[in-house]
Amino acid sequence: MKAVLGGWTIQSITTWRSGLPFNVTSGALLYPNGRVDGQRPDYVSGNDPYNRNPSALTWLNRAAFSNTAAAAERRFGTLGYNAMRGPSGFSFDAALHKQFQIREGHRVTFRLEAFNALNHKILNSPVAAVTNPNFGLITGASGGRNVQLALKYNF
Repeated sequence: MKAVLGGWTIQSITTWRSGLPFNVTSGALLYPNGRVDGQRPDYVSGNDPYNRNPSALTWLNRAAFSNTAAAAERRFGTLGYNAMRGPSGFSFDAALHKQFQIREGHRVTFRLEAFNALNHKILNSPVAAVTNPNFGLITGASGGRNVQLALKYNF
């Protein structure tokens, strides 16, 4: 009984991170350099850039960003690189391991591992091109819980 119930190893990794930085882009050619990617809009002062409505998955406030003045003046926007942060994330991974001795020099290792064991959603950054109709919406998240079993025979 002791051989079956004793000697189990429990391991865990807890990860809690702040939101990752991301770049809000204009989605339009503001400065005529032939490259739309990477051009950023103007920040409209007085407007909170974050909407942070997790139930509606709306993260950015469209009114805080504008392409109008930058496009009219044929210049780059005033918003800095990676100026915004996405949602934070929490994950808990757990593992259960046990080695069974078969005979001298032979053993079997059993492993049960669960990634995102608590099945928390980790939201992606929102759509960040101002001209996109889904601007500011979070359209994706990490996968759910992932469980794996393994047997390893050592000799």
